Amino acid sequence: MDKERDIIHKILDNDAGEEEKQAIERGRRTDPALREEFDGLTRAVRLLEESERHEPPAFFTAEVMKKLPERKPSVAGRIREFFLGSRVLRWNMATALAAAAILLITLVTVMRMPHQQPAMTASGPSENVVTVRLKFRAPEARSVAVAGDFNKWRTNADEMKKSDGEWSIDLKLRPGEYSYSFIVDGKSWVPDPGAEMYRDDGFGSRNAVLRVNI
Repeated sequence: MDKERDIIHKILDNDAGEEEKQAIERGRRTDPALREEFDGLTRAVRLLEESERHEPPAFFTAEVMKKLPERKPSVAGRIREFFLGSRVLRWNMATALAAAAILLITLVTVMRMPHQQPAMTASGPSENVVTVRLKFRAPEARSVAVAGDFNKWRTNADEMKKSDGEWSIDLKLRPGEYSYSFIVDGKSWVPDPGAEMYRDDGFGSRNAVLRVNI
């Protein structure tokens, strides 16, 4: 029956061939159900063709579109719209002119401001630096270095030079007060015997104190 129904639709659409039309005609004579369906469809098509056609009102399409659910764009569509979609920028002329005037005034003000040299930090070149010589007599020592606040107590930062059994070093220090000790042969910490004052190191011993003045 499905095959015959397809042929009937083709006949009603004027797409059926001559053999298909003859097959349906033979079926109408022998099959009452097929004849009834064919005649009913034929009458319905004829009724539609003969009925008066009315043009839909102008608002019909708009009303139908409003009733349809809004289709949300896909993620890919939103990305494509963001990068490729056209954008119209609407500028208010008065606002644009005001912004340009403010920018011009700001530039003129900045250009007229006196240029000031950056302030020097405490470690900058404007700070006075004093050369201080430290001496330590240790004829039998193989190496002597000095560690203190000025070099973060690094034992190999400032190595002293030996001459006639006396070790010495020149340090460039800013004015202030520094604690220090000599490191003999890389292991013995010895506070400077010639220091004017000493300070407890917190480990049961003491460090020499050096005051640097301008």
